[in-house]
Amino acid sequence: MTGKHAKCFRPGLILTQALCFLVLTCATVLAGPATGPTDRVKQGADELIQILKGPHFQNPAQHDEAIAILREAAEKYIDFEEVTKLTVGRKWLDMPEAQHKEITEAFIKLLERTYLKRIPTYNNEKVNYKKELLKGNRAMVLTEIVSGDKTISVNFRLKVIENQWMIYDVVAEGVSLVKNYRSQFAQILQDGTPDDLIARIRDRVKELDAKGDDETDKL
Repeated sequence: MTGKHAKCFRPGLILTQALCFLVLTCATVLAGPATGPTDRVKQGADELIQILKGPHFQNPAQHDEAIAILREAAEKYIDFEEVTKLTVGRKWLDMPEAQHKEITEAFIKLLERTYLKRIPTYNNEKVNYKKELLKGNRAMVLTEIVSGDKTISVNFRLKVIENQWMIYDVVAEGVSLVKNYRSQFAQILQDGTPDDLIARIRDRVKELDAKGDDETDKL
């Protein structure tokens, strides 16, 4: 290499640039979640099963305590604020931060009363992990829950939130949790306010506490 090009050829500079590229490339790879979507769902399912096998769930007198343990575990794998945001829809954007927290907490209690309290004790159910669909920072994990001679299709929708995969929707036998409640929320918000929605959710929680499980997820 001669002349002008020879003066520009600086091995040290090229090596530095190469190292920078390598570091940036590695940083990009390392910046992703350490655990993939299927493994995240499996971690959550395994933890849930261990709780269901535990002494709290075997003793009816400790059922409320068991539900509290289940909720604490669920919050590690489910982003309930994201679930609530998607369920509320565009109206979420008009709500202040304080109202986001109010409606999220009310909705968690509703889901807790509606679903967690229905979960029976563990009876050797098995979870088959069938497939993982990945697109950017979103994924769907397709599973089957086998209980005796029954098989239920349950798919988990996840997205990367704060550098880890978090569940934001559950689709059981084709019915989406988010879509199911979104239509009910939209009906209340069509003629009412966010405060009306929060009040209705809280009233429904009180109804469930008073009556127990009525096997419906209607508001």
